[in-house]
Amino acid sequence: MADQEFERDERLIEARRLKRLEMKRRRMIRQRITLGVIFVVLVVLIVVIVRSCGSSDTPTDPVTPPVDPDTTITDTPDPTPASATATLSAVGDIMIYESQLQDALQDDGTYNFLPSLAPVSTLLTASDLTVGNFEANFGGDPAGYPNFRAPTSLATTLSGLGFDILQTANTYSIQNGVTGLQSTVSTIRDAGMDTLGTYLSADDKAANQVVVREVNGIRIAFIGFTKGLNNLTLPTGSEYAVDLLYTDYATNYSTVNTAAISAAVTAAQATEPDVIVAMVHWGSEYETTVSSTQEQIANQLIQSGVDVILGSHPHIVGPMELRTVTVDGAEKEVFIAYSLGNFLAAMTREDQTYLNEGVVLNLEFTKTGDETVISSVDYVPTYRFDNGETAINRYEVRSVYDVLNNNPDETTRTLMEQALTNLANNTASTFARANTGAADATDTSGTADTSGSTDTSGSTDTGSAQ
Repeated sequence: MADQEFERDERLIEARRLKRLEMKRRRMIRQRITLGVIFVVLVVLIVVIVRSCGSSDTPTDPVTPPVDPDTTITDTPDPTPASATATLSAVGDIMIYESQLQDALQDDGTYNFLPSLAPVSTLLTASDLTVGNFEANFGGDPAGYPNFRAPTSLATTLSGLGFDILQTANTYSIQNGVTGLQSTVSTIRDAGMDTLGTYLSADDKAANQVVVREVNGIRIAFIGFTKGLNNLTLPTGSEYAVDLLYTDYATNYSTVNTAAISAAVTAAQATEPDVIVAMVHWGSEYETTVSSTQEQIANQLIQSGVDVILGSHPHIVGPMELRTVTVDGAEKEVFIAYSLGNFLAAMTREDQTYLNEGVVLNLEFTKTGDETVISSVDYVPTYRFDNGETAINRYEVRSVYDVLNNNPDETTRTLMEQALTNLANNTASTFARANTGAADATDTSGTADTSGSTDTSGSTDTGSAQ
């Protein structure tokens, strides 16, 4: 029965992946047809203009039709500009520990991570774009902590589940050297996804520092940064390899790399985007408090033109806020998620109860004319289950709502309700999506009403730990 369920899940994921690829192919065809029609129209207009200019040397007065004095002439109102929408989903840290490798290992020596993520596959494929923080390397023999080398099959699985972009600028970018970084970038790109924040060469950085994805005519530009590299330093000559938030990235994390941040945002602006998203690996592990330098970085990003900041590194979900700001004299709303927590990671700490809790954050952008706004924000709470060493599938990431709506035992129900409370408290917001799957579900953290977000700008720096 378990094998049948797994095969059914695998077929479902493959069908969704093929459908997503077909949708992308159709969009490209439509774009090409549209460009072709525009080109033909321009050619015809040019021919008509040229012929009209050369057809007569004697100008003629235009004939004005008579106007009935009893006729009232009214201006025709301009049509209302059409609106377009694009959706983005984001998750936190994707990490691979030794126990996860053992769980995914198959009899033939290959690795299959699909069972761990199949329960949330519909959440990952529902949006136009899906992004996450990949905190590991590809290349060499698979290994857990502290080297975090994942088998290449994980890249294929993530791509099939709908991931479009993986942030690779983080603590473990060069854990296996610059060659490990390069192998990671190549593997992810070969799987059909983009990498963010790390590069194969200086030329590669010039070409790929900004990742632009266009959805329904909305151009979204992504940039990525990390605070540090697990106390490692980039080798001389490889400074291009990682985008860094601090100049003292291997020591104190106290001096913000303002020049590099400005250069990245300027490069993003040059792509003429409608939305700029910055994915940043920052803050302190196991802390929800926002430091003063994080606020400095956030303010610089926002004032430079960034619309969305997606944070990672603390391994627990942190504050979220929809902030009204004034940039270049114009008022707009920007969204900040200081930490999206863990998404897939067999991380354990005796003194920490939040490590298994995560979110799938959902953002909607609406473009009307030349203006694009954040039109919706919500998150779906997730939980990483450990079903035990003897289970066929030991690790599973599941929607908290799905668990609650399927008659869990009392212990599991209490655990899920506590997770909802923790997430509401740690995000200091009411962005949790309502659990519409259960008529009598207790709404512990509200709906997508963004008015309840908390401004954490008064916080102070609480430490330099990565």
